[in-house]
Amino acid sequence: MKRLYKTLIIAIILSGVFYGFKAYKKYSVVEADIEKVKAEKGDIEIMFNETGYIQPKIVREVYSPVSGVISEMFFKEGDEVKEGDKLLVVQPGSSAADKFVPIEIKSPINGVVMPCSSDDGYSNRTSEIKKVGERITGQADYNPTCVMKIANMERMIAKVEVNEVDILKIKKGMKVDITIDAVNQKVKGKISTISLASSLNSKTYPVEIEIDQKINALPNMTARITASIEKKSGIIKIPISALFNEYGANFVYVYNPKTKKAKKTPVLTGIRNDTDVEILSGVKEGDELYTDKPLNIESENDKT
Repeated sequence: MKRLYKTLIIAIILSGVFYGFKAYKKYSVVEADIEKVKAEKGDIEIMFNETGYIQPKIVREVYSPVSGVISEMFFKEGDEVKEGDKLLVVQPGSSAADKFVPIEIKSPINGVVMPCSSDDGYSNRTSEIKKVGERITGQADYNPTCVMKIANMERMIAKVEVNEVDILKIKKGMKVDITIDAVNQKVKGKISTISLASSLNSKTYPVEIEIDQKINALPNMTARITASIEKKSGIIKIPISALFNEYGANFVYVYNPKTKKAKKTPVLTGIRNDTDVEILSGVKEGDELYTDKPLNIESENDKT
C-alpha cells in the first residue's frame, strides 16, 4: 500500500511539473534574455566617410629639352619660385668635349620646388632633386629625366581612393566636409573628378575634391572626408539588428504582450545606414522587436 501511495505521489508531482512547464512555455517569455528594441519615429542619414590626403592642384614636372649635364642649379627643395625664374642650366652633349650652347631651364609656374617621384602623392620618394654634375636625358630621348617638380601651394585638393560600393553613392559636384587634423582645420569642398580607372588589386577609384578656401596643410597630410548622401526625417525606423532576412524576404519578430510571444511579421524597407533601417510597412511606432530569433513564436492557433 505504501508503495502504491509513493507511486501516486510521484505521478502527481511529475504531472504537475509537466503541465506547469506547458503553462510556463505558453504564457511566459522564455527568451527573456534576448534584447528587444522599439520601432520609433525619427531621422535616417546615409553618410559618405573616407580618408585621403592633401595635394597641390597644380603641379608641373620640369624636364630638360636636351640631354646633358647639369652645370648650375639655383634652387633647392622647398624654395619658392616665380614663373620664369631660372631653375638650372644644362650643358648639352655626351661628354665634356662637346661645345654646345648651354640651355637655361625656367620655372613654368609660381610654386614650391619639390622632388620628382614615381607617383603624384610624393609618398614613395624614388628620386631627389637632381644635382650639379648629374647627367640627365632630354625630352626628345627615351625615358626623359624629371629634374624637379614645381607645386602651386595656393590651390590644394584632397585625393581619396573610394571602394567599388561607395563609388556608386557619390557624384561630381557633391559637397563634402574636409577635416585636416594635423592643422586642426575644417573646410568645405566639392567632388571635382571621379576616375573610372580602378585599381584591379584594391578595387578602388581615384576621386579628387576641390577645396573652397586656402588651407595651411602640406602635401600628403591626412584628410577626412564626410558628406551626407541621403537623409529622411520623420520616418519609422528600427535598428538593423532587429531586421531578419530569409530567401530574400525581410521580416521582424514583434513581441505581442497579450500572448507573450513573438509574431513573425513581413516588412517593407526603405533606406538604411550602418545602424538603422527605414520601415515602410509592417511595423508601427512603439512596437517591440526582438534582435535575435525568439523561442516562443505565435502560430495560427494563438489568440491575439
